Amino acid sequence: MAILMTDQQKDELNDRGFIILENVLAADEVDTISQAIDEVVARVREARDLPDNVALGIRNGLVYHDEILNLLDRPDILSMVVDVMGWNIHNRDSIVIVTMPQGPDDDPDQMPLGWHFDYEEEFAGSTVDGTMPIIDFKVGWYISDHSEPGHSTTLVVPGSYKWTPRQRATWEQWIDPDDIVSIDVPAGSAMLWRPTLLHGVTPNLTQNIRKTVQVSYTPRWIRPSGHIEQDPDLIARSSPVRRQLLGAMGNLMNPLGKDVANNPNSQYWFTDDWDNVPLKAWAEQRAAPGPPDWGTGHGVSHTKGPGFKFTQRTVPRK
Repeated sequence: MAILMTDQQKDELNDRGFIILENVLAADEVDTISQAIDEVVARVREARDLPDNVALGIRNGLVYHDEILNLLDRPDILSMVVDVMGWNIHNRDSIVIVTMPQGPDDDPDQMPLGWHFDYEEEFAGSTVDGTMPIIDFKVGWYISDHSEPGHSTTLVVPGSYKWTPRQRATWEQWIDPDDIVSIDVPAGSAMLWRPTLLHGVTPNLTQNIRKTVQVSYTPRWIRPSGHIEQDPDLIARSSPVRRQLLGAMGNLMNPLGKDVANNPNSQYWFTDDWDNVPLKAWAEQRAAPGPPDWGTGHGVSHTKGPGFKFTQRTVPRK
């Protein structure tokens, strides 16, 4: 299976900042994941003593159920993530979001969260001419039907990830409501997007429970935010690619390289063993013919791996 990002999708991602893939999940897959979310929500509510009408945003939510965890490395979507970010990536966080129908006394115009750009504070020193780069990339999975208006709908402003700091600071003064796009999609759809877009979520004005899963991918040298380290038992029973995505070495060996005493070298930055980064071989097996065009979204696609040698080591002479 070749990497699936088309030229049109690449252009759309790097212009608008997101692409929509409808009906990625079959109906039976949607039902299975929806039931898994129900099980997780019931456990969390009981453990935290929460009433049934309270919305939940469960961080590191992938690990609560294997059916949800399978979204992390689903091959068709992971291929596209690699095409955008390169293969030197892992999971930064995941959120299982369950939004209950709004009560009769709640304000129908009040958003649960205000308009915002993700990571504006964290990435402020990493801008390129003021624009926040694609250090983090999200896949939003829509497990309930979001084609119905007012179903706790995601709203985005296309292209806003390219705004300057001044634009991000003053947008309330000049934003045109016609520029706002509502993500109205059927259950089983996915949105691949730059979370540095200006975005927000409407209230849930329907009688249905809104269910989504947001999965973030980031270069391996960035620490995760929803966890520090994943459960060792989960790591041990995972495939090498999944281990990498969960933040471990793919072969569970040598996190500081093969010569710790003389040359400690974090394998999250550079690697002296490609088995530590099995997503590289996974991606190469699926790449289209010709040189791979990884890093479409200006992510990380190359590292100085095993066997690297400098090509020029002489002092230039006049």
